[in-house]
Amino acid sequence: RELNGVADRRARFVCALVAVRSVDDPEPLIAMGRWAGEILTAPSGAGGFGYDPLLSIPALGRAVAELSAAEKNSLSHRALAAAHLIAQFREVWRLG
Repeated sequence: RELNGVADRRARFVCALVAVRSVDDPEPLIAMGRWAGEILTAPSGAGGFGYDPLLSIPALGRAVAELSAAEKNSLSHRALAAAHLIAQFREVWRLG
């Protein structure tokens, strides 16, 4: 309701993951995942939770709540952050 009349409805889900080896780790691994979309004027879909029915992913032509669990788990902001963190783990392990 508070967005009624708002033309720019761009939004995104953001996930930040941090891995530390100890409390005073001088080089924590930090990974970000962002999933851009648009806020819908009405909920769509029955899956997911929270804001999933209100965020449409234009590239997919569907709301997050309309995606299968497999699609969401492979494309989401959390999936992107996890993939970035895994890549950093692999890089660190190769160098160290």
